Amino acid sequence: MFTNNPYAQGGWYNPANPLSINNGTWGSQSAPQPSVYGALPNAIPPAPPKILTFYFVSLRPNILNSTVIGPQSQKYFDISTSSPNVGASTVFLKSGQPFAAIEWTNQPAVEVYGLVPRQTTARWMELSRDQSYRSIQVHGKWYAWVPRDSVYSLFTVGPNQPELLARISREPDTIKLEVTAHAVQIGLLESVVVATVLLQSGRNIG
Repeated sequence: MFTNNPYAQGGWYNPANPLSINNGTWGSQSAPQPSVYGALPNAIPPAPPKILTFYFVSLRPNILNSTVIGPQSQKYFDISTSSPNVGASTVFLKSGQPFAAIEWTNQPAVEVYGLVPRQTTARWMELSRDQSYRSIQVHGKWYAWVPRDSVYSLFTVGPNQPELLARISREPDTIKLEVTAHAVQIGLLESVVVATVLLQSGRNIG
């Protein structure tokens, strides 16, 4: 959907440009830049975003059959796949109600009920021309998944400074998903979970 990497602008990390800056880990701070805060007495910079952490556990043998544990070690979601090689994956709420489905065909398709109409995964998570990020649309707004090494980060897209909303990383025997409280408040959690399943499935999603 986007012809240029929006994160190459303003110094955001760009996999195609090793000279880009701000490539530290989430929560790390680079050298302070000149801002209006320096002109205001006793001004307090914004607090870092509140982060909610989820883990995909009980990988059987991978994320396509797993359970998602969230804050206070509570179960939030289950992922179940009908066949290890073909068939479909269903994502369930902790109540047991399905809320998303992924069809593993030659052109995999995805649907998040009430949020994302059925479409190919290649369309929902469109790969940029330079293959440096994937665009995703939820609630009529665009976001971008940007990979770096084995970590995927979700950013806002638009004229303002990109905001980091989620991050996926691998740990021994689990997959870690960090989501800001703001992302949850604006209704992105379910779509982010489904995107995590796709990105960590090991399948070709287009």
